Amino acid sequence: MKLVIENVSKKYNDKWAVREFNAEMTDGVYGLLGPNGSGKTTLMRMLASILKPTSGRILLDDQDIRTLDETYRDVLGYLPQEFGLYQNFTAERFLAYFASLKGLDKNIAKEKIAEVLALVNLTEHKRKKTKTFSGGMKRRLGIAQALLNDPKILIVDEPTAGLDPKERIHFRNLISNISRERIVILSTHIVSDIEFIAKDILIMDQGVLKERSDLAGLLSGMKGKVWEASMTETEFASLQGQYKIGNIQRNEDGVKLRLISDEKPHAQAVEVLATLEDVYLYYFGEEAVQNVQA
Repeated sequence: MKLVIENVSKKYNDKWAVREFNAEMTDGVYGLLGPNGSGKTTLMRMLASILKPTSGRILLDDQDIRTLDETYRDVLGYLPQEFGLYQNFTAERFLAYFASLKGLDKNIAKEKIAEVLALVNLTEHKRKKTKTFSGGMKRRLGIAQALLNDPKILIVDEPTAGLDPKERIHFRNLISNISRERIVILSTHIVSDIEFIAKDILIMDQGVLKERSDLAGLLSGMKGKVWEASMTETEFASLQGQYKIGNIQRNEDGVKLRLISDEKPHAQAVEVLATLEDVYLYYFGEEAVQNVQA
């Protein structure tokens, strides 16, 4: 199965939310990485066939998804960023409701509900009302509903927003486990969501695809750009505003910095290996990274 995004753009009034976006995807996890407001959600909604592009087209196996219509929706699973739950429904009843919306036969639906509840580790909670669920459990239930029709394309928008570190790890492992033999597109502004599970990472800013590569390729492109340096507070004060600073560690002798620069930024600076967070800082700056870490 091949999904192709071909020169896709979306304009709201006089503002381009997405502009001339091109990508090709086959089985595996694809991480769409960018700060809030970069156009990720608009792109995801077009991929989910909720929004129509202003121009361009999205193809599944060489057929426009608008022409495929219901045939496309039959192979699609979607978990939006804002996912509402019926608070007085149990997990089991909630999934039964969505199974009926997806047109699943009752007997098949019963088996499928049991299967997806087990997959997301919610079987023992199936008769509990969703209003008692933690944030992580709600997101897992959201994934369960998206998987009811055994989709070949799974689109997940900002899945770990508001989750604690333990729930975030659990969710990331779940996404990795279900990515076999399907295309999973995961939109996030949190670097750790995709750092070790994405087949390819697509970096998006202001509606434009800035870079696409696997993790090794992105890190290789940062060679000679990531540095660590120890210095006095006075030297640090003189450097502020000149470079993108990823980390500041104060000690008895002064300040140790991790910073991004195309050239050696300080006499004592030593080049270090890059991380995906360094890549994010390189493209989006300190404010975006602070939002990621918040």
